[in-house]
Amino acid sequence: MRRSMLKLLLAALSAVSFDAAVLADVLYDQTNLIGLPSVASPSEFPFTATAAEALTVTLTDFHTPAAFTSLQVAVTLGESLVGMGTADAVSLSAAVKVPAASGNYVLRVIGTPDAKQGFGSFGVCVTRDSDPTPRACIAADSYSGNIQTPVPPNTSGTSTLSTSFLTTMAGNYTITLTDDAFPVALDVITTPFSALITPVVSCPTPNPPAPGTCVILAGTPTAVTIAAGISPQLLIVATAAATADPTVKAGLYGVHITDPSGASILARTIPVGALGSASFVAQDGAKPLTLTLSDLAYPAALTNVGIAVTSPGVAPIAKLTASGNIPNIAAPAGILEVWKFATASAQPGSYDFNLANAQQSLLSGTQIVNPGNTSASGSFAFVVNSLAANGKYQLVLNDFKFPGALQSSAATVAQNGTVLMQDSKGNFTASVAGPAVVLVTAQAPPPTETTPGTGIFSVTVQDTAATPKTLLYQTQGVGGLFDTQTVTSGTSGNYDLKLADLNFPANFANLAVLISQGNAIIGRIFGAGTVPNIPVTPGQYTLSFVANPSATANYGLYSVNVASSAPVITFSANVASVTAGQPVQLTWSTQNATSCAASGATGWSGNEPLTGTVGVAITATSTLTMTCTGPGGSTTSKPVMVTATQLPSSGKGGGGAVGFGLLISLAGVLALRRQAVRVIANR
Repeated sequence: MRRSMLKLLLAALSAVSFDAAVLADVLYDQTNLIGLPSVASPSEFPFTATAAEALTVTLTDFHTPAAFTSLQVAVTLGESLVGMGTADAVSLSAAVKVPAASGNYVLRVIGTPDAKQGFGSFGVCVTRDSDPTPRACIAADSYSGNIQTPVPPNTSGTSTLSTSFLTTMAGNYTITLTDDAFPVALDVITTPFSALITPVVSCPTPNPPAPGTCVILAGTPTAVTIAAGISPQLLIVATAAATADPTVKAGLYGVHITDPSGASILARTIPVGALGSASFVAQDGAKPLTLTLSDLAYPAALTNVGIAVTSPGVAPIAKLTASGNIPNIAAPAGILEVWKFATASAQPGSYDFNLANAQQSLLSGTQIVNPGNTSASGSFAFVVNSLAANGKYQLVLNDFKFPGALQSSAATVAQNGTVLMQDSKGNFTASVAGPAVVLVTAQAPPPTETTPGTGIFSVTVQDTAATPKTLLYQTQGVGGLFDTQTVTSGTSGNYDLKLADLNFPANFANLAVLISQGNAIIGRIFGAGTVPNIPVTPGQYTLSFVANPSATANYGLYSVNVASSAPVITFSANVASVTAGQPVQLTWSTQNATSCAASGATGWSGNEPLTGTVGVAITATSTLTMTCTGPGGSTTSKPVMVTATQLPSSGKGGGGAVGFGLLISLAGVLALRRQAVRVIANR
């Protein structure tokens, strides 16, 4: 017996773990609402509830300038969808009950504006259910916004806006029309760029075209007297200048209307002709910006290239119509519009742009432009910022073959428009010091019954040193909407990758996420699900998303989370039944845990090491468990039941009494031994 006890004690001591490293709990946690390029961009607004209160979120269609064809709201809390609603066609509103919970919420609104107006306004009011009626909106948690349908480019060089707005008071409404002169000024030579508004009470313009109408000329704020409770009509026809450059046929202008109190009631920036729709970025405070634009001259120099940043309805904050850089741009908080324009000659071209504040890049990218501005969906360009003259480098193009294998892919690298020769392994020599452009052509995989017509590849440029230094690493999706994010881990540990389709407004047609380090896949999910216990070491990892929303919904909402794995416990006993007072041998091991606690018996309670084997005296039938805690939360093991059977009565003889006394002594010795083990384990 003494030898057995000694073996158990030594085994327990050798299994004591002192691993108390604390891992970062969450590497990435994001919920994204995405839409097809042909539909209006979603509007999103975050707020934080510091207390758990039942809320009601009310979405209202302002019917300005016209009712939405459809208008919907989703409310998310972290990575969970906690409510959604659709504005009723009669009341033009939707009320969504939100369960009581504290945390970070996001209001997400999607809509289809009236086909004629292409523009609509809405409001979202958040109220506390505990407040007395009529309940007031929580000002910090409520907001109003606009949604506008993208305007497709056209070759006519003309754009027409026919819209209206509601007057809530009588008086002077100030209308400002601005020619943003991007990429060139509008045609103001043959026909003055102007707007026509009707009906009005009075107009300062001499000789208005007809009673009750007013012509608003560009460049001069005009006060127009309008009655209350009506919907004046605004008509603007803009023509791109054909005299400056016949190949451009593009322009940009803004219209801004304020009511007699000075409140803004309409602010829009309108593209003309071949200029496409804007990209929208949000600034959380008035911060100076830097705008950079580069014609990469590969495969050939572009005929025209430009970028402009506007706040809706006002003159451009900044613009470039050639390669250059503008620092310290004064920019307001809120939504900013980024407009890009480029044309290629007989060969394709490419350009690179970046809009950033001191903290982060708000929008950046490298784009391919084909002759005639035709689609370049299968061509992708990437910039390597600096190579050394005569430096040796390697270009690696890797098909992840997920969700499907690409039909074809190829990559070239060039400097100053000249292609650099590569060997069979992608090795090349830089001709001069400076940047280089990598051009990739890729064809999406054909859809099958089990995989969609989407794929993901990576492109890497590194030097050829014994320990290569990476100068470029980028992933790219083909055949669907794509996004990529870089996450950094500072510690080692196991992490879970989770992907969820939140079914708003409908399930995705397909959705996939890939986490990689370099060209090695360490986790991937198609559709939805979890990849548990991904081993992560300190360094950078890349998340790549590719998706196609439902063809009928046009939008999709998904969440992605990379967080420390929850503890995993393996816990067992060597027997299921013992004589009362006899020991049972317990064995356990854990993953992803920093501390463990036992419960269920007198000799099995309190802190325990992360792994071990120990003998525990069982005096009565017991259910034993372990609960372990780590960065990923807490886990309780499956219970282990041990039945204690009583010794049969021995009559008048004393042998039974002596045997039981020995057992009690043994239990005391085991208890002292376990106390010693715990003291060592907790040092």
